[in-house]
Amino acid sequence: MKIEAIKIESLAIHEHHLDIIYSADKFKFATKVFYHDLSFSALIEKYSQQLIDRIAAHIALFEGMKLCSLFPKYYDISNIASHLEKPVLDLFVKIYQGVFGQHWYENNVTDYQQPEIIYSADLGKSHPEQIFGDNQTILTGCGGGKDSIVAMKILQEADIPFASMQYSHSVYGKADLQHKLIAQVIENVQPIKKHKISIFDDFIDFPFLQLYFPENSGITIPETPVSIFESLFLMLAGGYNYLCLAHEKSANTGNLIWEEIGKEVNHQWGKSLEAEQILDQFVREHLLSDFKYFSILQPIYDFRIFHNLSKYSEVIPKINSCNLQKPWCKKCPKCAYVWLGLTAFFSSNLVDAVFKTNLFDDENLLPTFREMVGLSVHTPFECIGEIDESRLLMKKCLEKGLSGKTLEMFSEEILSDRSIDWQTIEQKYNSVYDKEHAIPSWVFERIRENL
Repeated sequence: MKIEAIKIESLAIHEHHLDIIYSADKFKFATKVFYHDLSFSALIEKYSQQLIDRIAAHIALFEGMKLCSLFPKYYDISNIASHLEKPVLDLFVKIYQGVFGQHWYENNVTDYQQPEIIYSADLGKSHPEQIFGDNQTILTGCGGGKDSIVAMKILQEADIPFASMQYSHSVYGKADLQHKLIAQVIENVQPIKKHKISIFDDFIDFPFLQLYFPENSGITIPETPVSIFESLFLMLAGGYNYLCLAHEKSANTGNLIWEEIGKEVNHQWGKSLEAEQILDQFVREHLLSDFKYFSILQPIYDFRIFHNLSKYSEVIPKINSCNLQKPWCKKCPKCAYVWLGLTAFFSSNLVDAVFKTNLFDDENLLPTFREMVGLSVHTPFECIGEIDESRLLMKKCLEKGLSGKTLEMFSEEILSDRSIDWQTIEQKYNSVYDKEHAIPSWVFERIRENL
């Protein structure tokens, strides 16, 4: 079966949520975006119906990108075209090609660039507007993982006021559980306000792909880019000019170079500095003129984030990072990697109390650890550090006297290589990079010593 066209059938703005209906030929799907502490009628009264419609249309456009996992020929945006401008279609292509490289690779698709975007109505024009208020409080995303808590701790210790934005999505399971776990993390800091967004998506919930497209590797979601647009309503309501996420320098490195198409495949491209700058510039030029989006962790690698996290041992039982079964499935690359980093920097008793197993002795995870340290075709398709970061973390585990099948493999195949300059590697991953980021100068000056 092939899908000819996906289409945005309708977009409705209710008092507390957006309701978007999509089609993929004869099939229909719904995406609902709930804002737990936001009134759209109040937002429309404060700004304008036109601005709210335009932002909602951008959300619908990018939420629909997940349906491109079906490799459709067309993407019909006629029903929202009047609220969009030509540059957002160019942005869509850039985001799609950056995010979907992994999907092409996993499905061995070499002759598909993107769906042709079609529309029967005329496109609108850009009218960037201002956020009411001069608010230096920073809206800060929190997904409940190690990066989120380190980012918020850095802001708090620099006496920079911030509001938290916690976000759940159907791809990660039940919304109530996700919010409960994230709330446990936020309890360790003092945001001036707490916001919640919940995404419910039946394209993901339904067994649609497994039944109709069993040969397809799965659904790809441009989660970070679309979340930027979804945050804009909170920024308007709260008068926030700054949006801060917690994406580390490690996200800029891809998993492999796919020689067949001459392209780097990067699972984390949506979190990269390149994506950050593209999205920041677009929003400022076409939607909100006094908007600024940045990652506070962009100047440092994942290795240093684990190092900084070691100051806050009380949060280890509360953080979660697994994308399959929260808080931890203990079987996936993400769990294995976070466990590796925690084990390198925290006491074994503390980590064992959370994971209750030695993942270095899990034979099923041995291929995953081999991928992490560069002994396979590519690194795992997950949000993890670079090859040398994983090697450095394993070396630290060995130096602590830890053991297991994975560490035996590491000793035999990596540590035995006397040409590796471990001092230079550690210097690279434990440094703060002053220029390779987009943090506003006034923020960076205040946080640098805490990075």
